[in-house]
Amino acid sequence: MKAGLKILFAIALGLAWYIVNGETSGDLALMIFFFVAFLLLIKPISFQPPEKREDYIQQLKRSYERKMDLQKKEKEEKRRLNQAATERDYKKRDSNTSLI
Repeated sequence: MKAGLKILFAIALGLAWYIVNGETSGDLALMIFFFVAFLLLIKPISFQPPEKREDYIQQLKRSYERKMDLQKKEKEEKRRLNQAATERDYKKRDSNTSLI
């Protein structure tokens, strides 16, 4: 409903310009219509309340901390796997050298 009224207002302004200035200003009247319609229909910038912003910042911090914890656990797991692999290699070498 509001959007329709805004478009009607833009049409009225464009039509008024066209009527006042004659047929030679048709292109300008059309540009006025589009410009006014654009200005009326865009959503203005709205600022968030501080509480909402703080909640968002806390969510970002928590997700970053979770990501860091996961990366730390992955590194630890890789280190543990590498250590286990090297220990197996040493045991294989020891068992192979003791047979000789």
